[in-house]
Amino acid sequence: MQLDDETTAVQLRALLAQKGHKLSLRTILRARRSLGWVFRGSAYCQIIREGNKVKRFEWCQEHQHDNFSDVIWTDESSIQLETHRRTCCRKIGQPPKPKPRPKHPVKVHVWGAISLKGPAKLCIFDGIMDSPLYVNILETTLLPFLARKFPTSHRFMADNDPKHTSKLAQQFLNEKQGTNGSLLWDSAFAEQAFLEVRTKQGEQKSEMKQYPRNVQRDDGGWGLYTEGKSTVFGTALKYVTVRQLGVARDDPDGPKPGHCCTI
Repeated sequence: MQLDDETTAVQLRALLAQKGHKLSLRTILRARRSLGWVFRGSAYCQIIREGNKVKRFEWCQEHQHDNFSDVIWTDESSIQLETHRRTCCRKIGQPPKPKPRPKHPVKVHVWGAISLKGPAKLCIFDGIMDSPLYVNILETTLLPFLARKFPTSHRFMADNDPKHTSKLAQQFLNEKQGTNGSLLWDSAFAEQAFLEVRTKQGEQKSEMKQYPRNVQRDDGGWGLYTEGKSTVFGTALKYVTVRQLGVARDDPDGPKPGHCCTI
């Protein structure tokens, strides 16, 4: 059982029979139970690629002292409202009677946001969420929540779903940046900030100049994540970003001498 926890009692009986121990199925079940083993459905978990395991571990190390007090975690999900699992009796040796069930069970699609200051209102929507619907939910559900709970600043967290990173969603987040001091969007990785610079024009440039300074590390550099430690890659991308926005090379808030890289 320790080598393969999915071994059934029938398989155990066959293995023992190969070794010359002919035992009944009931005896095997009783012995397994007396040894503290139970046979139940396995717990569900997501399959993670080996490369992503390393990235997630590094992210956890970088944020192990973060209390996430200003973070809003958001995502959408589908909840199945009914189950069609049924049990019935049948004669030994006879095939089970087929039981009908709907091909598509009734589901409810929801979008939600949680934080240490409480949850936002749950948004229920129909159909498949696309970029326009996602932006509409942010405007009607997220923004009022931010105005109530996070009037000064926060960190907005979402996964890399295509609708979350679409041009329409990025444009909405850029337009709303700094309008009420709440929706301050920064991409999860520094390299994405470089791509967003070209969408910023006019008075928004001053806000874009200030935000990198707010998340700059004490050594003058930047990390791949907002709270990450300084890296050569993150510093180079953020540096190019602020330079494109008009920050001078000799700016006092730029990378300091002796930093992890020379630009």
